[in-house]
Amino acid sequence: MQQLIFEFTTIVLISVGIGIIGSMTGISGGAFKTPLLIILFALTAELAAAASLISALFVAVVSTVVYHRQKPQLIDYQVGILSVVATIPGTFVGIYLRTIAAHAHVLRYVFGIVLFPVALKLIFAIIDSGDSVSGRKARLGFSELGKRKLAAAIFAIFMAGVLAGLLGLGGGTIIVPVLCIILRFPMIVAAATSMFTMIFTTSAGSVINYLYLAQTEQLIVFLYFGLTMGIGMIFGGVIGPRYASRVDEIFLQRIFGFLLIFPLVKMMNLGQLWLDPEGLNFILATIGDAIIWLVVGIPVWIVSSNRLRAKRNETQSVDT
Repeated sequence: MQQLIFEFTTIVLISVGIGIIGSMTGISGGAFKTPLLIILFALTAELAAAASLISALFVAVVSTVVYHRQKPQLIDYQVGILSVVATIPGTFVGIYLRTIAAHAHVLRYVFGIVLFPVALKLIFAIIDSGDSVSGRKARLGFSELGKRKLAAAIFAIFMAGVLAGLLGLGGGTIIVPVLCIILRFPMIVAAATSMFTMIFTTSAGSVINYLYLAQTEQLIVFLYFGLTMGIGMIFGGVIGPRYASRVDEIFLQRIFGFLLIFPLVKMMNLGQLWLDPEGLNFILATIGDAIIWLVVGIPVWIVSSNRLRAKRNETQSVDT
């Protein structure tokens, strides 16, 4: 009984932390939850991913409600619905490609290399114009985007679905950069809109996982870990949006970029290539992924911090 209580408490506390960060940045946190479930509780990769997905539904719903109630209202529902419509067919395309691709690992490297500059761009985010979030959001809309920019955004969101189906990479890791970089959304609006879209994507995936696992003996394990994590994610979904509205927008973008490096490293299996080339030890491969993430991310963060500090000093000197 004590072991069960300890296990339950551990899962909830971990989920609270991931839920806070995820709801602030617009990602589900699956890249972190899934390895933890495999390492700490010896779940299979398939079962861990399924439990992680259903727990993301909880943080998506709760954080959407919290973001909706904030003033100004931070969710762009038009773009959110557009993201859902574009992501779903992309997911089916990704699943199809996964079934026919003879060299799926090559696609992992291609997408990883393409997305890495996106992470760098977010980490090296520059100082914004000083407009309030409400002022910038008021100027957002389909009429303001232009046909080329809107088409680029739709295509990028479609590719987010392809990545989700092909590689298991969460859609938020693509949708948030698209909204920030292409559509010029404030980071908090991008995160809030991403959490709204996640309600639909995680619901669909969770139903599919449930129907599949209902025919196996793993259903109880799936529900136990998924719902237990969901409890923690609920608390994280309440806390995260409240803090996100108080955090500097540039800092939020930089945090997102820093976190984005980890799923990219994991997607390309760099840790496995380094420490576990035979693919026999998941823990060792994950440790390798984490080391590479930190070795790459920390120096980049330091350089970007120095650059941002110099830029702010320059701005202050000009103002004075």
